Amino acid sequence: YCILDEESKNIFKNAYEKFRYSARTYHKFLRVARTFADMEGSQKINKSHIIKALMCREIEKEQTTMVVV
Repeated sequence: YCILDEESKNIFKNAYEKFRYSARTYHKFLRVARTFADMEGSQKINKSHIIKALMCREIEKEQTTMVVV
């Protein structure tokens, strides 16, 4: 279901090790990346899908630390 090409696996592995994501977060990334792949009609999750999923996480973290005055 979530087929990654080699380049995507390496990017994902590096991010996973660098930021020490939990297993739950790892699976969230896969779901988001799979959604991006589906939107583009792609059978495999490629580099751009993984990068977009990782960027969504950073945006989400920034939004949760924002203080509304």
